[in-house]
Amino acid sequence: MRCLAVAEEAAARGWTVTIAGDLSEAAHQIAVDLVPSMVFASSVDVEADVLHVDTYDDVALPKRPWLVSNMQDASFGVREADLAIDANLGAETRFVAGRARHALVGISAVPIRSAVRRARRTKGSGNAQRVLVVMGGTDPFGLTPAVVEAMAAISAPLEVTVVVPGAQRAAVERAVSSSHHDVRLVPFLRDLPSVAARQDLVISASGTSVWDFACMGVPMALVCVTENQIPGYRAVLDEGLALGLGEPPHWQLAEHFGAVGAALHSPEILAELRSRGQERVDGLGAWRIVSAWEQLLESPAAEVVDADVTTRLATGTDARLLHEWRNDPTTRQASRSSDEVAWDEHVRWVDRVLGDPARQLYVAEQAGAPIGTVRWDHLGGGDWEVSITVAPQARGRGLAVPLLRAGEDALRVEGGARLIATVHVDNVPSRRLFERAGYLPLTPPDGSGFATSVKWRPATAGATSTGSPG
Repeated sequence: MRCLAVAEEAAARGWTVTIAGDLSEAAHQIAVDLVPSMVFASSVDVEADVLHVDTYDDVALPKRPWLVSNMQDASFGVREADLAIDANLGAETRFVAGRARHALVGISAVPIRSAVRRARRTKGSGNAQRVLVVMGGTDPFGLTPAVVEAMAAISAPLEVTVVVPGAQRAAVERAVSSSHHDVRLVPFLRDLPSVAARQDLVISASGTSVWDFACMGVPMALVCVTENQIPGYRAVLDEGLALGLGEPPHWQLAEHFGAVGAALHSPEILAELRSRGQERVDGLGAWRIVSAWEQLLESPAAEVVDADVTTRLATGTDARLLHEWRNDPTTRQASRSSDEVAWDEHVRWVDRVLGDPARQLYVAEQAGAPIGTVRWDHLGGGDWEVSITVAPQARGRGLAVPLLRAGEDALRVEGGARLIATVHVDNVPSRRLFERAGYLPLTPPDGSGFATSVKWRPATAGATSTGSPG
């Protein structure tokens, strides 16, 4: 489904999409339903501009002049690629760059189908009675009967829909026979989003469907069904996106359902779970992936050029120079605020920036002469927004990309960082600068015409500045 979400986005933009590999009859039908124009092939030996790989197996890929886009999960599935995508919560701390040239890291890159996005505004029944139990298409660990039995710990009667894999049918029916809830058993759901969107709570395994539910704003209670789900399961609970029903072995599963019953009777808890999920998963992951393909095909990143650009932390003595650069007409035209800045106001601004640990301001130099400035503003978490100014006397010398990259190296943070650039769509030189520097689309233009792009910077100790920010 993750692959099909990307295929759906690409097809909607006019791409011809081919899916290669062995598909079951059911999987084939799902693909046709989602992307009617889909072409099927038995192998990846086809002509294409992009090869999108989504398998953790070690597979040999044919050598072709295509852009390789690769899904991975920490060290699983890492391979040589033009674009590496680790679309997992907490991936920022586990990402393995491998031999990837570019990266999309974190839950913002998780591909979400249009059917899920359309269900984002759908609410529950309002009286907190509807619960869906879905432990995956096959429930290989056989937890569905145990979950249904454990739900007896919830005292108030519920309307429960249980997705029952064929092999679990008899065991689930035995569990239902002693339940005081109104339980309906259904087979595999082809349109899971439309059913889930009508629920007040979904009880699920900690698989990729979690992100569909979060995007829709459906409150969740999650079971960690296997050891390799533990990091993701704990990350979800740490961020308060779901209720936890425990990790394997599940000997005391029923003990966790008291909290589920309390949540179902608390509109405040359900509302909090709903809003946190929608805030964390905006549904634009497939858009980001396909937008990255299009940019990398049309505007490849510039080769790294040694322009001997160094950086140093700005000081109060730089105020006059920074003031001249800020009020330059070309600089003002590219800024969010095009008004001239008065000297006294500028001095106060410099003092605030230099004294703020959430901001880092650098002056870039070449051969000892100042050529520009780079400022970083901390947006929270590992996100830092960049502002760059090339000095008027340094323009036209091809220094913008080296200056920006020197500023990236200078940024001092612990661990990896997402570098964010916000540029107006009409500011073509700035857009091209960030594209050449390897920044990939993060959000479409807002109502004012400003779009954001992002670049992942792995944890590094390499910094060309001296001193410490703030």
